[in-house]
Amino acid sequence: MENEMFKKLGKGIGTTIFASILLFSQMTVSEAAVISKKVETDPKIKILNNNVPVSGNVSPILIDGTTYLPVRSLSGALNKNVLWDGPSKSIYITDNVNPNEVNLKNEIYNLENYVRTKDLRITELENAGKSKDAKITELENVTKSKDAKITELENAIKSKDVKIAELEKQLKAKSTISLKDLEKQLNKNYKNWNSLAFDITLRGNKDYIDVEIEIDLGVVNYNKEWYKLQDTKIEKFLNNIAGDIWYEYKDAEITGEVINSKDDKSLVIFSGDKGYLNKIRIYR
Repeated sequence: MENEMFKKLGKGIGTTIFASILLFSQMTVSEAAVISKKVETDPKIKILNNNVPVSGNVSPILIDGTTYLPVRSLSGALNKNVLWDGPSKSIYITDNVNPNEVNLKNEIYNLENYVRTKDLRITELENAGKSKDAKITELENVTKSKDAKITELENAIKSKDVKIAELEKQLKAKSTISLKDLEKQLNKNYKNWNSLAFDITLRGNKDYIDVEIEIDLGVVNYNKEWYKLQDTKIEKFLNNIAGDIWYEYKDAEITGEVINSKDDKSLVIFSGDKGYLNKIRIYR
């Protein structure tokens, strides 16, 4: 039993001494002076990467119960590059880059940028569409407002038309002048028109009125004055007479004739309705 313990102790001491020699061989005297920790190796310690054993030239070591892993073996298992820089005493660990993976990442990056650009364009177009929709809504509201105003004005016009029709009806109902009285009034107004003597006779009713205007052209002065009159002046004379009749009998149809009382020959014939003489024929 004692021999077995001695063997184990001797083995541990030997390992410790060997590790110390390794360390001292790479350190200065001042660095080695601070080494007072127990260093040993344990071949039973394994390194596994995703349950796969990691192989290497240097095994893990124990220093005062703390396990230290070899950098190069561990980095190789993790697909890393290890570089030792002696002058600076630095260990550089870098990624072991796969060119295909880099290209794939670049393609993914470019595609993501392309998608972002398209997304920005879509957002821009959506905002433009919203702006157009808002403008359309604004114009539709303006149109509705205009339509409402037009409807309001149309209703106001209809209301005024109704009022006018009502007033005209009342005025017509109040008109009590007879054809005989109207005839007297016309003779008074036009008996000596343009230095000519006329005799006006009205026949008919409120819907149809026949107008007979007599002038004696046997009188020398009348004959000369009549034929000196321009057609436009005669037309104005007849329109004035018809207008006075329509003032009292708005819906009447008018037919009439200007006659030379000396020989009963027709000098002018005329007719019209709805406030307008649409036919005037002058005989010379």
